[in-house]
Amino acid sequence: MGLTNKDKRRAREHAYLLMYQYDLSGLPPEEVLRNYWEEVREKEEVKDLAVRLFKGTIDNLEKVDREISKHLKKGWYIERLLPMDRSILRVSTYELMMEDVSPPEAVINDAVSLSKEYGEDAKSPAFINAVLDSVKRDVKNI
Repeated sequence: MGLTNKDKRRAREHAYLLMYQYDLSGLPPEEVLRNYWEEVREKEEVKDLAVRLFKGTIDNLEKVDREISKHLKKGWYIERLLPMDRSILRVSTYELMMEDVSPPEAVINDAVSLSKEYGEDAKSPAFINAVLDSVKRDVKNI
């Protein structure tokens, strides 16, 4: 796969947005994908990676949510997170745990950067950085 770092970042962005739509709509993954790509044009390689990250996250959602939950403050749980933060954390955690597309630092950097753009709270970037950094350390020790 000859994707540039910029391509990978765009794929992650699409995967976050797909996950967000899936999370809020309750639609089946295939319908979310169909609806999303009707509106969005993208290079095939970028689209393929975005779909792989999205489907991989959904296929491993229980495991991904369990990993994220281990790194949340006491009294916090996945459902309580802001929807976009939850989507970014889920896709990024899946990628850290199960993919080898980029170094962990690149995955986290893109998540933090895109949370500045899409995050629903000024604290989202710092929160996402802290959780993913903790996930990265945990995953390395598995």
